[in-house]
Amino acid sequence: MAWNIALLICCSVVLVRSNPTDVDCTRRQDFNTVKDCCAYPTFRFEQFKKECGKYMPVGAPRISPCLYECIFNTTNSMVDGAIDPDNLQLMLEKLFGSNPDFIDAYFNGIMSCTETVQDMISNRRPRSKNKTSQCSPTALFYGVCAQKYVFNHCPSSSWSSTELCNLARLQNMNCTSARSSRGTSSQ
Repeated sequence: MAWNIALLICCSVVLVRSNPTDVDCTRRQDFNTVKDCCAYPTFRFEQFKKECGKYMPVGAPRISPCLYECIFNTTNSMVDGAIDPDNLQLMLEKLFGSNPDFIDAYFNGIMSCTETVQDMISNRRPRSKNKTSQCSPTALFYGVCAQKYVFNHCPSSSWSSTELCNLARLQNMNCTSARSSRGTSSQ
């Protein structure tokens, strides 16, 4: 679960004031301050153990391009580089079980991430030869982008409506650099 939060906060997240016109986009948030703002569900990666188990180390699955690519491929959630909404819905139901609020939030996040993922692909640093992966990072980038989107659209029943959490979300949704790195748009 901590890796979900680490992905969410991996870039600069900033404290803000409560008025969107007064957002201070230069101040950084403390990871420990915002990590519990949204009570994310547990990803049920074990549902894909048969098909993708070789990318899941003993214990908790680790984040890797190969694991995400395998899950997206197994479910046909991405076909020829495009997200298939029907298969994506089925994949999310398998990942989250009966959690319609988060299924909807992740669905909307992934569906809104295409442009952000393309930017992430265009701007990624080349990997050294000894670290070259045989797997595409595209599915993982969709996961990172959707996780960031869900922070801003966390279901109210799972949102810790503290002042610091609300300020963090306000900053994410109003600072240009935060929006572009977090899979959010001006929606």
